[in-house]
Amino acid sequence: MLDQLLNLAEGPLEEMLSGMNQENPKSSASALKESIFSSLQKQVATGDMNGVKEMFSGAETSPDSPIVNQLQSNVSEGLIEKLGISKEQAMSIAAAALPMILNFFNKRVNDAPQDNQDIMSSVVSALQGNSGKVNPTDLLGSLMGGGNGKGGMDLGGLMDLGKGLFK
Repeated sequence: MLDQLLNLAEGPLEEMLSGMNQENPKSSASALKESIFSSLQKQVATGDMNGVKEMFSGAETSPDSPIVNQLQSNVSEGLIEKLGISKEQAMSIAAAALPMILNFFNKRVNDAPQDNQDIMSSVVSALQGNSGKVNPTDLLGSLMGGGNGKGGMDLGGLMDLGKGLFK
């Protein structure tokens, strides 16, 4: 489910990466999403829920927050491996992308009808490979703007979301 949520941030990631002179922003954004997902999954596997808690806290995440610093190393390692870029470049990308992604999700959580704790629990369960207490389809629908949380967004609604989301 988190990978689906990360897909919602693909446009802003590509835009950010093209501004950082990445040769192929689309593949760089894909590598970045995979690295963020992997880093969060590693954190959850060790029992550290801070990254997921921050993503769904509903509060603004500053670029110098401890969670950004914790995730930055793993994310940059993933970027080095996937893109073959320098450590400095990877750290720079991770430093810019992590607060953007965390704040992107915080905005979504603030707009969702479900309680932040329910959303976080569902994402943690998905990262652990377990069934969450919230239906992921309902949750994804509510994070994408479905008012009743039933995941009832059609393709037109999804397209409208995509157009209006990243202005």
